[in-house]
Amino acid sequence: MGIREAVQPAFQLCWGTVRKNVDLMPDTALNFKPEGLETRSFREVALHMANSCATFGENIGKTAWERIAAFPPESHVSKAQVLAALTQAGDRFASGLSRLTDEEAGRVVRTPWGAELPQGQLIAGHVPHMMYHNGQMTIYLRMRGIKPFFLAR
Repeated sequence: MGIREAVQPAFQLCWGTVRKNVDLMPDTALNFKPEGLETRSFREVALHMANSCATFGENIGKTAWERIAAFPPESHVSKAQVLAALTQAGDRFASGLSRLTDEEAGRVVRTPWGAELPQGQLIAGHVPHMMYHNGQMTIYLRMRGIKPFFLAR
């Protein structure tokens, strides 16, 4: 099994869960964030995830990756806009992942944050990154008295 076949089902599981959790947060609470912490709001976390998916999806196959901010927080303020961004970003990641060959997975690439590592390792690390941020969002939901969605099957 190649990296593509290993990452795709885990990504889809996590990504479906993320969208369901965003849908659970009331539109009026999208900007919620814990008091006293220097952290992103719920909406900003979701958009960071969308932008990460766009960055990963669009850069697969390139030698030097670039940061892509396809979904700026200042223009994605409603729940509908955030959910649309997540859907588009997930599609972009899935499209990029479909182009990842075993040969490409082994090729070393340079990231916008300065790391140089095999593209397959970088792609494999994207799923735990999404799970981490989904965990953040579940905490925010619980702080608002909302039971988060666990796994979207």
